Amino acid sequence: MKPKKELIIIGAGLSGLLAGSLLQDCFNVTVLEARERLGGRILTKDGHDLGPSWIWSHQKNILRLVNELELDLFSQYTQGDALYDSSQGVQRFQAPSAEPSSRVRGGLQSLIDRLASRLPADSIHLLQEVIEITVEGSALAVKTKTNFHKADYVLSTLAPRLAASSIEYKPPLENQIIQKMLRTPTWMGHSAKCVIEFEEAFWKEIGLSGFVFSHLGPLGEIHDASTESKAALFGFLQVKALSIDIERDVKEQMQRLFGAKSELIRKIYCLDWKEERFSSTTLDHKGLSSHPNYGLDLSHFDEKLFFIGTETAYDNGGYLEGAVVSAQEIAHRLRSIAL
Repeated sequence: MKPKKELIIIGAGLSGLLAGSLLQDCFNVTVLEARERLGGRILTKDGHDLGPSWIWSHQKNILRLVNELELDLFSQYTQGDALYDSSQGVQRFQAPSAEPSSRVRGGLQSLIDRLASRLPADSIHLLQEVIEITVEGSALAVKTKTNFHKADYVLSTLAPRLAASSIEYKPPLENQIIQKMLRTPTWMGHSAKCVIEFEEAFWKEIGLSGFVFSHLGPLGEIHDASTESKAALFGFLQVKALSIDIERDVKEQMQRLFGAKSELIRKIYCLDWKEERFSSTTLDHKGLSSHPNYGLDLSHFDEKLFFIGTETAYDNGGYLEGAVVSAQEIAHRLRSIAL
């Protein structure tokens, strides 16, 4: 049996932790995470997902992973009418049927925690922002702001624009690769999400699904976000929704939509992913007019450094499914090298 080679994974989000768990039997895995937490663009607060939350029935790989990790799913609530919020007032209408989707009970952070638990505790290092990757003989030297590591292979799970702009490569990336990475929009890089927790899910009692489409904002699209124990709605902030007090504006919108029921608000959670320096670049701040056509196959240093993550996936790029597919594909590729 060959001795294990050293593998460094940059980023402790879904792609990074899954790739690490799949490859730990044939590599000594080290995960370097710039943040003080695990999860990357997955973030759950008090049971509410402030990043991605939905899984669709056709996304077989993430569904299989959820099952392997012994997590429970529950269906996204869509029963009832929707509301249209415009300058002409609030109108009630019957929305077209949405594709069935599910969420993970307890929030997606539970998926991240289960994956992390599969790796040795001392293999994951937080607050380790990678700033430089250099070829040193047959190895790659990875420098963070506080430490220095060496490995035979490196997987970068950073969004392509971040990977191209925040790390120095010696020798440098080819210009063609840099341009491809910079042209690839960061999924959620322009997004801001708010979850409004209420004392009760009153919208269900009056035959509403929780879906709202609004031209006035600040939340342009709203959906039910209730958990097993908490009543909630969530919405995406419109790109044009600029305010020094988003919480005040959200409360005003809830008052406009639901009248006196808006007084049942318990708490508002908001996260602007544009302000997350490890999740977004200035190129991402304009927003997207449609879902990007994702899919990249990029490597450097004679295929010792690979770029993976949901934006690189040709299948369901941008979604949780894409992050899983990307990790599975690189695991298969590196396993063939190691064994």
